[in-house]
Amino acid sequence: MSNLLTISMGVLQQGIGVDNFVTKSGNMQHHITVIIIVDKTVPDSWGRLPFGLMWGHSLSFGAYEECLAASWKFSTHDVIRGQYCLANVPIKRFMEQIKPRKQSAIQESRISYKYTTPEKFELGICMPNSCSPDLGNKILTGIMNKYYNENITSPMLAEKYCKYEQPVKLRAIDIFAIVFFSLIIFFMLASSVYDYIKTKTNKPKKTLFVAFSVLTNAPKIFTVKKTNNPNVISCLNGLRCFSMMWVVFGHGYMTYYELPHINRYKIYNWLETPYSMLVQNATLCVDTFFFMSGLLMLWGAFREMERTKGKLNLGLMYFHRYIRLTPVLAVVILYIMSLYKYSGHGPMWMKIGTQDERCSDTWWATLLYVQNYVFPKKICVTQSWYLAVDTQLYVLSPLILIPLWKWGKKALPPIIILALLCMGCTFATFMEWKFTLFRVDDDHVDDRQRLTYYPTHTRVPTWLIGVIFGYFLFTKNRGRQIPLASKWVITGWILAFGTMLTDLFGPYWRILPQNPSAPIYEGALYEPLSRASWAMSIGWIVWACYNGHGGIINDFLSWSFFVGFSRLTYCMYVIHRIVQLVNGGRIQTDTHFGDYDMILRWWHDFGISLTLSIFATLAFEAPILGIEKAIFGHGNIKQTPKQKNIDTDPIESTTVALETSKDELT
Repeated sequence: MSNLLTISMGVLQQGIGVDNFVTKSGNMQHHITVIIIVDKTVPDSWGRLPFGLMWGHSLSFGAYEECLAASWKFSTHDVIRGQYCLANVPIKRFMEQIKPRKQSAIQESRISYKYTTPEKFELGICMPNSCSPDLGNKILTGIMNKYYNENITSPMLAEKYCKYEQPVKLRAIDIFAIVFFSLIIFFMLASSVYDYIKTKTNKPKKTLFVAFSVLTNAPKIFTVKKTNNPNVISCLNGLRCFSMMWVVFGHGYMTYYELPHINRYKIYNWLETPYSMLVQNATLCVDTFFFMSGLLMLWGAFREMERTKGKLNLGLMYFHRYIRLTPVLAVVILYIMSLYKYSGHGPMWMKIGTQDERCSDTWWATLLYVQNYVFPKKICVTQSWYLAVDTQLYVLSPLILIPLWKWGKKALPPIIILALLCMGCTFATFMEWKFTLFRVDDDHVDDRQRLTYYPTHTRVPTWLIGVIFGYFLFTKNRGRQIPLASKWVITGWILAFGTMLTDLFGPYWRILPQNPSAPIYEGALYEPLSRASWAMSIGWIVWACYNGHGGIINDFLSWSFFVGFSRLTYCMYVIHRIVQLVNGGRIQTDTHFGDYDMILRWWHDFGISLTLSIFATLAFEAPILGIEKAIFGHGNIKQTPKQKNIDTDPIESTTVALETSKDELT
């Protein structure tokens, strides 16, 4: 099946018409000879029957780079190069003749109904670049039908799954991206030199001229000063950092699922382990972010309303928000639509390196933060759905802020009713669409994402819980610590941790094959209640730490290390998914599924994402703040400005985000 000599001889034996084999050189015998030469000189360029086929491994890549490096010169103007294609080869009849041994990982799994005997496998083949995919498909189809009796009617080769070496032709958007990134680096160098000279001569600096200075911006990230400011909730830094690491971890598994594992069916057993709950229920960390978003939005807005005697400048408020979030996101979109396609190549890149296709006609919705409704199944920068939801909630926030400011606790009942109605809407959607308790057990994951994960109203309850906590912290608790008896402190921590563990591991017993399946109403109740109870537990952690009841937990979450890290989380959130897809798309060999293997990949992805986040913060996020300061603030400065603590700024704080999709884990 994987021998080119057999195929070419089969073609000759079939006596397929010469017209079917006329290519650029117009010589059938010439190209049959080339096919044989390709087979003899680069035999490893073709895949074989996949190792681990009976364990779900249906990919056999061959040697991609060996194929592309091959070339044969017949004359000055007749040079043949290797062309790599990934073919879908039918093997249904072949598999029917095999009686597999019992696979407990498949037959005893809760989701074993999703297992089907492989009917195709993806085979890497190498043929001359003068052969079109249509021609290659005719050859393969003829041989498979004659010698394997597969009765193939559908094409096995497609142009998008074929690749050969050819000169790089830069598009207009590629040139623009190269010039843009080059200018940014130039601005950083020039601004840093200017900053250095002015510092050495002790002369005033123009704020605009040091906006891109690494000497000015780097200390804002890495310099940490102890403060007793009552407007700073230090434990949020630790919560933010751990949630961000959880995001990278969960999304890493999403990409990990797609890799060519030789033991793919081991995933069925893995899904039934307690450890897998950290991935299957990783979406709970989204609710941590929404809780913090609501809390910090109210805290920052109320501080502003204190200063302006209850007034909000909505135009400036919205402009400030947009200008702070969008530059980094826009740069990532520019990269995806331009230089991303040059970031990787190979068989897996053909399969998962398609982010540029998602952005081709959906980028504008992402920049307007409406992608969760306009293109829920084709989001450009897939994790940016969170930014859309959070921005929409921010736009609507005055409807909550103004009543709370004017009427105080009297405005709480309508807010609580609104949260309950939104939870009821999620419950009703689950019941109507019959969504299951576990996403891996659901046959309609795309609809589940579209209807219960991305919509803004499904995130309102946890956001409002954050708003309510923020209201009481600001009006009743700011600047002082509320004493509480030790027994109640211990009770609070036990309830909080118990609730969080229940939310995280409570559904575990339902996925075990020996236990009955969860009824639809159970999943419908779990979805909204787990999100709300998780947010309330986070609320206790914040309240206890702020009021001096956190002990070692507060000391750890308030560790100064997390302050600098937390300033990078927005850029890391926007960037990390692209890093994971590039790393996964560049793989050209078989992989092995295992938790330790995934931890290694997590460190790989996390390290690169962290490095790129530092650059993105220095090149885009921090300069925007400097430019904004130059426009709305003072024109000259005598020394490097001090960095605001991230938790005192309602805009910067709420830019932390999360997505569980791809595409989506969620």
